[in-house]
Amino acid sequence: RIAIESIAFWWHSLPPLSHRPPPKAEDTMAGLHRVVRGREFSTGSSVGSRPSTSTSINMLHNGFARRRVALDHCPRLVYAETGTARMLGGPRRTHASEGAVNAPLSEEAMPLFVALDKDVMESSTSLAYPEALSAGLKALRVLGVYGVSVDLHWGLVEGPEPGEYTWSGYRQLLKLVSDYGFKINISLCFNSTPTVPLPKWIVHEGIANPDIYYTDKAGGRSYEYLTMGINDVPVLRGRTAIDLYMAFMRSFKDEFGPWFGNTITEVLIGLGPNCELKYPAHPLDKRWNFPGIGEFQCYDKFMLATLQACADQVAQPSWGLGGPHDAGSYCLWPHQTGFFHQHGSWSTPYGNFFLQWYSEMLTRHAEEVLLVAKDVFGGLPIRMAVRIPGAHWWNNTASHAPELTSGYYNTASRDGYLPIFKALSEHNVRLRLSLAEMRNHEQPPQAFCNPESLLAQQLTVAASQQLPVTVENQLMRFDEPALSRMESVLFEPVQSHAIEVPPPAGLTFHCITDEMFEPNNWRAFKAFVIRVRERAEREHGRQTTAGGKHSSKDEAILT
Repeated sequence: RIAIESIAFWWHSLPPLSHRPPPKAEDTMAGLHRVVRGREFSTGSSVGSRPSTSTSINMLHNGFARRRVALDHCPRLVYAETGTARMLGGPRRTHASEGAVNAPLSEEAMPLFVALDKDVMESSTSLAYPEALSAGLKALRVLGVYGVSVDLHWGLVEGPEPGEYTWSGYRQLLKLVSDYGFKINISLCFNSTPTVPLPKWIVHEGIANPDIYYTDKAGGRSYEYLTMGINDVPVLRGRTAIDLYMAFMRSFKDEFGPWFGNTITEVLIGLGPNCELKYPAHPLDKRWNFPGIGEFQCYDKFMLATLQACADQVAQPSWGLGGPHDAGSYCLWPHQTGFFHQHGSWSTPYGNFFLQWYSEMLTRHAEEVLLVAKDVFGGLPIRMAVRIPGAHWWNNTASHAPELTSGYYNTASRDGYLPIFKALSEHNVRLRLSLAEMRNHEQPPQAFCNPESLLAQQLTVAASQQLPVTVENQLMRFDEPALSRMESVLFEPVQSHAIEVPPPAGLTFHCITDEMFEPNNWRAFKAFVIRVRERAEREHGRQTTAGGKHSSKDEAILT
């Protein structure tokens, strides 16, 4: 309670960052321009005595952590000179080079994973349709599919009280998958879905304190994911959100540790809705529909306190009162708002300040969660992965509004993926990108979509930071144009004048459902898998490890 009610006081009680006089207003504007143009991003400071927006966020977070009230029932955090937190008496959160997961495992030339449907679990203890799933897995294995991707939901595993985990249902599922010889990629889903809420005790806490959720400017709450504003604030029965994520990861490792390497080869760390690194700007409820721009999610009291503190640091306190007042609402189009239209306020000094802060907060959130993930999984023979969203609509406009509301300060004149991917490269993760099946000409022209260019940009920036990449389809499609597009993404390199862009390291196809096994869809998917395997063998110059010639019994299963 003290931590909640006194947070604003603590922000403003931080000691001055400099004894020099504050800058003039015009100096502040010039400093912000330099920050946004990248000359001082994450390292430099602005004109005068004030730091850049990025530096302000770092200093304020560290200062707050040093001054945070240590509750008797909460583990205390201390910060080293680098700003990296560790638990007193616990393992230190290490740099990527110190505690990274083991080097990439050997696998076939172009590993193809198929994702399980999201309703595969009936409860925390049982599967929804084990017989049908078993038949589908058998057909996929005979076809030569390399692995299966499994979503593992926090809300299904953790019970009505903190730390009570029930793994029996997922153990049954993973055993069924592994019995067919598949490799398994796990997604640790800290988000809710329309059918799986967050853990019951957290839902109960949210009734008493709804500011634990992301909030829009109208006060609407997003129940998909906990706000990053409580990552280091112990408001969940004396624990922070980071504490809860760490405890869940440790329980998962304790339960399935012997499976790592031989069966479980990758763990994707969920960092937002749909396990993607983003804000819930385009919620699954009725507030948003395509191709709406979405809304900024920064109005819970914890995010607002951080925004206000950063605005104070650049001597513009009015900028910390909230997000842009003229950013419109979820379903509007860019030209209908004062903020996102071609000459809107997104390109003003205030817009630059806010978007820089909003994106930096998302980057910091990813780093904080990945640090504890590295504590848990460091040294184990698995990869860690991060899923990147593909907000491709309005990408052919100046502001790229859906990307801005998602947390990516990416516009026609600024690469917003570079600073985030640069930060992720420090954690030895692999990126999973979507949009693999989409072509520009298939999209509604009024939405100015550009999925091909957005995917190419993400692939190029990832290559510049030496981040390995896999791809996946955003929509479940079995038509030939979509399958051909996925094949093209896998084998035809992105053209870049300055950077050699390697092909993706694999594909995750969504997903195993009844629709996949309809006769026409199954024939198309079977032909696609065979083409991909044969082309991978030719281009990589070696045979893949699964499949091969089929027996007459196998051919019957495939048919």
